[in-house]
Amino acid sequence: MKLVILVCLLLYSCAKKENTIINPLHGSWLMKEIHYIYPDSTYSQPQAFTGRFLFTKNHYSIMYNPWTNERIPFQILSKPSDAEILASFKTIVFNSGSYLQSDSTITSTADIAKVPGFEGGKQFYRYKITGDQLDITMFDETYPDGKKPDWYGKLNVRFVLQREELLAEGN
Repeated sequence: MKLVILVCLLLYSCAKKENTIINPLHGSWLMKEIHYIYPDSTYSQPQAFTGRFLFTKNHYSIMYNPWTNERIPFQILSKPSDAEILASFKTIVFNSGSYLQSDSTITSTADIAKVPGFEGGKQFYRYKITGDQLDITMFDETYPDGKKPDWYGKLNVRFVLQREELLAEGN
């Protein structure tokens, strides 16, 4: 009887492991490069300043500096000038929310964003994972009201990221 119970437990644990597939997208990805791809030219930031994509089972978060120079610290951290506030707003991109994933595309829906009013907006990406590198290109964006940005059809933004951490399934 003990042997039967032991065999059943062993089979159950093996079957459970087979069903637990870790999604290679899940985890923390450090920004390494950004490429702004227009029909006639590409502008590259080959050594991007710190930025990150985070993916869990159902949610994502993105934050990065879109410019080719570092962000300038406020002279007095607790009392920035209006000019410093404006400059800091222009040098950061972030949003967070939920996403849907296929084998080659991601559709994200923001529930919080740098730009007030973008909540509910969608961004569309093509992606490929090779080892510990994520190559992800934003090719479309739709505002909550269904409108498109001025850059639609004229610009793709390609990010090259390095895996920092793989999350265990269930996170």
